[in-house]
Amino acid sequence: MDEFRSNFVRLCRENRIDPQESVVAQLRKGQDVLHRSHSSKSVATQRKTSGKCLDLSTTSLTTQTCSVLGAALASDRTIVQVKLADCMIGDEGAKLFLHGLCSNVCVQRLDLKGNNMRGATAEVLGKLLRQNHTLKHLCLEWNCLGLDTTRFAAFTDGLAANNSLEMLDLRNNQLSHESAADLAAALQRNTILKALDLRWNNIGIVGGRSLIGAMQYNKNITELELAGNNIPQDVHKAIDVARLHNTDRASLSSHHQTREEIMTREIRQLKSDKRQQTGDLLQRIDQQNDQLSRTHRETARKIGQLQEALEERKTAFNALAAKLSKTEAELALAEQRSHDLSEMLEQSREENAHLVTTHQKELHMEKGERASSEGALQRDLTAARDRVSQLESRLDELEKKCETQQEQIYELKEELTSSHAENKVHAAQTEERMQNEKQRQRDIIRDIEHRRDGELSRLRQTMEDSERAYKERIVKLEQHRRNLEEELSQVKTSHLNERLVLEEQILETKKRVKEEEQQRSKHLEDKIRLLQNSKDDLQQHSSQQTQLVSELQAKHSNATLEIESLKRKLEELNREVAGKNNELLAEVNKVEIQHSKQLSKLQHQLQDLEDTKDRCDTLEKQLSDQARRYRSEMHSLEAEADTLKEKLRLQDMEFGRLQEEEAQKASQLHAAISSFLTPRSPMATPRK
Repeated sequence: MDEFRSNFVRLCRENRIDPQESVVAQLRKGQDVLHRSHSSKSVATQRKTSGKCLDLSTTSLTTQTCSVLGAALASDRTIVQVKLADCMIGDEGAKLFLHGLCSNVCVQRLDLKGNNMRGATAEVLGKLLRQNHTLKHLCLEWNCLGLDTTRFAAFTDGLAANNSLEMLDLRNNQLSHESAADLAAALQRNTILKALDLRWNNIGIVGGRSLIGAMQYNKNITELELAGNNIPQDVHKAIDVARLHNTDRASLSSHHQTREEIMTREIRQLKSDKRQQTGDLLQRIDQQNDQLSRTHRETARKIGQLQEALEERKTAFNALAAKLSKTEAELALAEQRSHDLSEMLEQSREENAHLVTTHQKELHMEKGERASSEGALQRDLTAARDRVSQLESRLDELEKKCETQQEQIYELKEELTSSHAENKVHAAQTEERMQNEKQRQRDIIRDIEHRRDGELSRLRQTMEDSERAYKERIVKLEQHRRNLEEELSQVKTSHLNERLVLEEQILETKKRVKEEEQQRSKHLEDKIRLLQNSKDDLQQHSSQQTQLVSELQAKHSNATLEIESLKRKLEELNREVAGKNNELLAEVNKVEIQHSKQLSKLQHQLQDLEDTKDRCDTLEKQLSDQARRYRSEMHSLEAEADTLKEKLRLQDMEFGRLQEEEAQKASQLHAAISSFLTPRSPMATPRK
């Protein structure tokens, strides 16, 4: 606020204007209040209340001061709220102030209450609403903006083009029905305004009807005040019904948005979990591949060491040739041991084959379980579709009931017209009888009046009976309408409950699929661990074989043929180990392929769930459209009932007028007869 005060003083000096002392004192006072509030608040609250308020209410401002204030606010970036209530700035001061405020990008609330602003200010306000895109709250109470309807039309054009204003206060602005029509046309194009206050103006019934037309197009206004505008009760009720419909629509849209955000968050969470799981699996597979490459390198290094040892022992081959005969028995024992080792290798192969078969059986079992779960989900979807079809049939029945009610209303209208015609015929007959009886006998006027009174009482009784019957029928129809609305609300609640149940089932299926994937991943990890253990056993067997070969070479280094055969056996064992490693790699690749297939299936299932969600959304839209149609039809029925009531009231007024006319005629006749029957006084004869 100190910066704004210094900027205000500087602009006054540049424009060669003496700064108004009351304004400077008010700015200094506001700065002191801000310092006290900042000293009493914490740091967090200071961050929240960083916006400032310029309050110059009840301070008389000159036009020059208004122009300087507008220029200061044009470049200001700290003030959020401006209060200029009861400052009596007039049209010229308002023009200069609002011209500077058009380029402001921070002010959100503006209070111009009681400033004697007229049509010229309305044009500038329209320009402000077209150019400013940050103003949200505008108070224009106790002004005269509606005196000039053409300039007020410029204000409504600016309101139609505005995309930020949410609350507008136009109380006590002398708005006529023409101004209300311009305002209604602007509301049809504005989609941001939520609250409008039009109390204590002169809108009347024509302006109220134009506002009803605007509310049929504008679905965002939830607060509309119209007290003190000479608007009939039925028009006021229609506007309130449209406003309540807008509030219900806003609450439903916010509820649907929250639900959609929750669903999107859950789907994103599931996708991230799936990606994390796949990344973990790929990491584990890479680690296993690294371990296999390390084992291959270690075996190759050991084989190189063995070859070097064999080359060293070849030098002692000539010295050990004499001991060949003694080592034949030991060679036989070595052959038997090698035979035992081959049997052990065959057993390990059979165990590996058995593991492969069991793994395939488990995969088939998992595929069957997945097929059964998909069938259950499809059955649930068919059940949900059947429920939706039942709800649609019930809605069709309700629409048929509405059509029957409309036919009954048309019949009541026809009965009313026939009763009006009969009453007119009766009135004509009574008039003819009265004329005939007047012409026949003047002495029997009292009897005729007595008969006429009896006929009038009888007609009144018949009219009252017919009115009671019509009112009872209208009450019954309204009760039936309420019952239909209750049934429709019950259908909506049941549909919402079923939708919630379906969403819970979808969440349960998602959790179940997630748990199954976790179990499968654990099972695959256990299998990989078993395969790794079997591989370690095979490596141990190969190491034992290499140790036996080294012992035989140490004892029988002279037997070159036997050593070559042992070399061949070692090469075969290495080949078998390489084959085993290839088989392990093939099994790991199969597991990866199966896991990718399962992931693709899960993605297809998620896509199907999203499709079902889209279908549910379309069904909800259809239900909302049908409910909207039903409400519009009910509004039309209520309007027709109101028109019927108005016609009955007019008919009562006509009957009262006829009774008064007949009473006047009877009094005139009575006066004429009395004047005719009274003897005339003798007149004085003139003197001769």
